[in-house]
Amino acid sequence: MGTVAELRVMGREATSVAFGNGIADGQSARTEGSSLSLYLQVGIDDYAKGFRAGFFGQMRLAKEPEATT
Repeated sequence: MGTVAELRVMGREATSVAFGNGIADGQSARTEGSSLSLYLQVGIDDYAKGFRAGFFGQMRLAKEPEATT
């Protein structure tokens, strides 16, 4: 369990370099048709989270409204 000092308010922190690198690598892997390793499927660090966001195209900004149909 985390401590109060580890708690971050979502949407108020800047994205890390690792997250940005993960997004770029995830987009590249998707276009190449690569499969995800176990680490990339379940990893909880910034790089793995960014990779999944790029791979699955889930990079909607927090302030951007969801599309309604």
